[in-house]
Amino acid sequence: MSDQHGWMSTGFVKEGLDTPHLRRIAREGALFDHCYCNAPLCVPSRMSFLTGQFPSELGIFNNDSALASDVPTLAHEMGRLGYDTVLVGRMHFKGDDQKHGFDRRLYGDITSQYWGTGGRARKDFGKYAGTTNRLHCTEAVGGGVSPVMVYDEAVWRQAMEFLERWEMDHENRPLFLVVGFYGPHFPFACRQDLYEKYQSLCSVEECEQDKAREALPFYAEYRQECEKERVRNCRAAYWGLVEQLDGYVGALYDKFRQVQRREEHVFVYLSDHGEQLGKRGIFGKQTLYEDAVRVPLIMEGEGIAHGRFSQPVGLLDVSRTLLSLASFGDSKDFDWHQGVCMDLEKPDCDQHWIRIQQMLEEGGEKFLAEAAVFGDYKVIRAQGQWYVYDLKKDAMEEHSLLESCPGRAGELIDQAQKAGCFVEEEKMGWLIARERQACEGQKRLKEWGRAKSPWEWGTAGIPAGTLRGPAE
Repeated sequence: MSDQHGWMSTGFVKEGLDTPHLRRIAREGALFDHCYCNAPLCVPSRMSFLTGQFPSELGIFNNDSALASDVPTLAHEMGRLGYDTVLVGRMHFKGDDQKHGFDRRLYGDITSQYWGTGGRARKDFGKYAGTTNRLHCTEAVGGGVSPVMVYDEAVWRQAMEFLERWEMDHENRPLFLVVGFYGPHFPFACRQDLYEKYQSLCSVEECEQDKAREALPFYAEYRQECEKERVRNCRAAYWGLVEQLDGYVGALYDKFRQVQRREEHVFVYLSDHGEQLGKRGIFGKQTLYEDAVRVPLIMEGEGIAHGRFSQPVGLLDVSRTLLSLASFGDSKDFDWHQGVCMDLEKPDCDQHWIRIQQMLEEGGEKFLAEAAVFGDYKVIRAQGQWYVYDLKKDAMEEHSLLESCPGRAGELIDQAQKAGCFVEEEKMGWLIARERQACEGQKRLKEWGRAKSPWEWGTAGIPAGTLRGPAE
């Protein structure tokens, strides 16, 4: 599981972007080209995936939220089914509980475990300190060695070493292994050779055009000033990180297949959300646009059809399907899960609405923004307004069908509402009030963290002398 890898930044879509290992794994399994996260932000997306609950059920909408330790996760369920559960690297758990059901965690996270200890306070990040934040992500761009690169290499090595040990002494126990990378999350720095390689993949004219695209009104505060040349440089570095990640995934896949030999297995590659890369003047995630919510999904294993499938699925569907596979199809225990079990033998046969939720703020007021995807259509509701897009004919999501085809748009809105895709008004007010209260508490926790500088035993520090650059 990577962080911030959008579907549009794969070799399946972007000509000239080298992701040969993802292509190879996809040829041996199933490629889902319309997979959506259920929240365009790290913690809400990951906790939703792990618990089988939408952010609106968990009450988790921001990256400072901690999942309660008494909420069962995918790791708890796998453990209950007899699996050895192991986490290597990133999962973005906040607070004292850094396992949430995993038997072992072999390498900590890169982001701060507690509140008020990240950002500019990360002295081990050197000149990259603060650049993992959207507001400062364009401040360090170019070829070099960033904390992301150092961390991901360490995670990859730990995972490879674990698989070698497992091959020798696993005693036929079933294994649920999650390897969490931080790339291709910003800062926008990568190996110098890859940075130079991808400089020509995108012209400054294209960057200027993308930057000038109009955003939905409630994303106005997310726009950042950035010269078109720097937008291009950010993209070059990001694509370099994607190619680096592709190599790690390919090596892990080969080692995993070597260890499994002829045993039944499932290998999955996915990400928690995408990256805007300067489109509409926005970097990072936190939007309902395809760039931020559509992610790569590849599944390979016994009983999984080969081919490319376009039926929309969500990350919640992936975790629900993993539970079904782990329990050999016995689904009676998992009715609480809000995802839909995928038919992996006939992936394009099941069509259902995919729900996406995020909490936003404009002018100091919080509000819930939601999207629902069905086939080629996306329905958005935010601040009492509706937007409906035909994603096949309007890939840039610039022309709402409410203006050109109001009848069809009305039908889709009605269908999405009847399918329960949008939170009821009364519950929405309660969620907003709860989020305000949570944010007030998190402000106090940040003050505590700054005052106490607690030992973060769950965070992997970046060794001195390992970082370099960047130099645009």
